[in-house]
Amino acid sequence: RIYLKEVTLKELALPLIKAIDSFNYLLKSHHRRVAVIAYNIAKELNLSEKDLSELVIAASMHDIGALSIQERDMLIQEDVNNPKPHCVMGYRMLVPFNIFKNVAQIIKHHHIKYEESLKTPNNRVFFASHIIHLADRVDILINHEEFILNQKSKVTEKIRDKVGITFHPEVFEAFLKVAKADIFWIEINNMSLDQLFRKINFLVDCQLTLDNVTSFALTISRIVDFRSRFTVTHSYTVAHLASFFGTIFNYSEERCQKLMIAGYLHDIGKIGIDPRIIEKSGSLPEEEYNMIKLHPYYTEQILNELTTSEWFAEIANWAKNHHERIDGSGYPYSLTEPDIEEGVKILAFSDVITALMEERPYRKILEIDEAFRIIDETIAPKISIDMFDTIKKHKIEINNLVRKCQQYKFDHYN
Repeated sequence: RIYLKEVTLKELALPLIKAIDSFNYLLKSHHRRVAVIAYNIAKELNLSEKDLSELVIAASMHDIGALSIQERDMLIQEDVNNPKPHCVMGYRMLVPFNIFKNVAQIIKHHHIKYEESLKTPNNRVFFASHIIHLADRVDILINHEEFILNQKSKVTEKIRDKVGITFHPEVFEAFLKVAKADIFWIEINNMSLDQLFRKINFLVDCQLTLDNVTSFALTISRIVDFRSRFTVTHSYTVAHLASFFGTIFNYSEERCQKLMIAGYLHDIGKIGIDPRIIEKSGSLPEEEYNMIKLHPYYTEQILNELTTSEWFAEIANWAKNHHERIDGSGYPYSLTEPDIEEGVKILAFSDVITALMEERPYRKILEIDEAFRIIDETIAPKISIDMFDTIKKHKIEINNLVRKCQQYKFDHYN
């Protein structure tokens, strides 16, 4: 087992949580505001440090299971009809990562009504879920176009009307106490996640192994890939192809696993892109294609804080440059040959092969012979002809790996 002595869960997870909130096209800053509200209520309730840290992490990601514009529009209504799908999706994204087991359980029930929770057997509903439920509705009731201090009474009374039915009475009492102070409302709009996280002793820190980091990267990749049925298998397949190519080019076991992590995270920047563009049939107009070209830049911004660890710097570099080409025709930096590392080229080939062998709104799945013909003629000269000549020798293995990855992820998603 390879241990990463310089990486803790806090150093790994929290920068990504902060950055994802900042770039999330669907719910920008909503997670931050709910986390601030939930934290203040929890402090009034004297939650333990462990419960507090898990609550804030859950609040910071509670709506990651909302995958579409339609779900976003439903969630920002005062009364949410059928919130269960996005709660369960968020739970299933996170629960395979064992360290987030409790966080996933909190997210699973973060829209449960108090009356309903009393009928739920075996105490499966965490108290933190009730805190996030109330905090979430407080944020939705706030009109962010109006000065927040002018809305204190209106928001409080709307919450009061549903206490004992929708909201937990004990949580409401704590909310009433903290809501008396103007600073509570001011910080909803102004406290950053970075400032909030500094207030918390994250006892969930642990010594991470390379396997744990890989598992976490896979968990994060689902936030983007599951937003469209056309990308469900994408990052998973790219990751496994990249790792396989690493073995072909004689990379160490550790660097092959780094390539896998980079594959899982390479498209994380698409969280900042309107999912309707990704789902669009037919070729994109230039304006929309230019929006798509933002995603490697967003990937860099999201992964940027991890580069303080030298171990992560290489992963971030591979991920952010996976659309660069040696003739300068790539994006966003228009790099040329001397500045494009071999790891970038491996990730680029993994990305292209995977994309061509997946269904898209505008075409069916391509078989590997057709995919390789297209790459040979138009793409390999812009990445590396020599590398692709080596990759082609493993065509049967690649085809089997791609189809195995696709089947596994489709089954998991379904």
